[in-house]
Amino acid sequence: MEAARRFGIKIIPGVEISTIFYSSKWDILDPWDCLVISLRGLRVRRTCSHPCLLQQLRAYKIWGIGEVSRDIRDGRFLRAKNIVSKLNKLKLPVKWENVTKIAGKGVAPGRLHIARAMLEAGHVENLKQAFARYLYDGGPAYSTGSEPVAEETVKLIHETGGIAVLAHPWALKNPAAIIRRLKDAGLHGIEAYRSDGKLSGGSTNLVQCHPGHP
Repeated sequence: MEAARRFGIKIIPGVEISTIFYSSKWDILDPWDCLVISLRGLRVRRTCSHPCLLQQLRAYKIWGIGEVSRDIRDGRFLRAKNIVSKLNKLKLPVKWENVTKIAGKGVAPGRLHIARAMLEAGHVENLKQAFARYLYDGGPAYSTGSEPVAEETVKLIHETGGIAVLAHPWALKNPAAIIRRLKDAGLHGIEAYRSDGKLSGGSTNLVQCHPGHP
């Protein structure tokens, strides 16, 4: 952040929270709907497993989000261990110590770290193959964590003065229905640009066809 200021670059940090979206009281419609949030000018994005995150959140007195982030971090550890266990049962042994080493000290391991461990162990030819064969959503080694409910997360973001944005809606199975539900809960917007800088036409269409679009 300090280096960015020296060069006149404005960086808005944030966090992306993976949430559970229920189509009814018991049925899970889509297990990995992600909400990108901004909290009082502090946008904590894609760093929810970093050990410094809770310190940042506590500094801003955002206790509710801090608790959610801690639960997610703990859930990521449990999820990663479950994935490693499933890989071992599939006769694709991966050492937990290697996974945590790849992730880095104090960082909750994710699927990407496990994929790299699989690559180092010689189980796959590349990271893409690790996901395509074993780690994809619903795959043979897939496991969930302890994700909060989407609507409750949106409301919590509101309570802390933040901005709730739905991330990568083009990856969802039924984005229009999900957006309608989250809008009722207070969703502020949806992501329209991919990380590679290309405009997602699907996101633009979703915004334009939404009843609340001006």
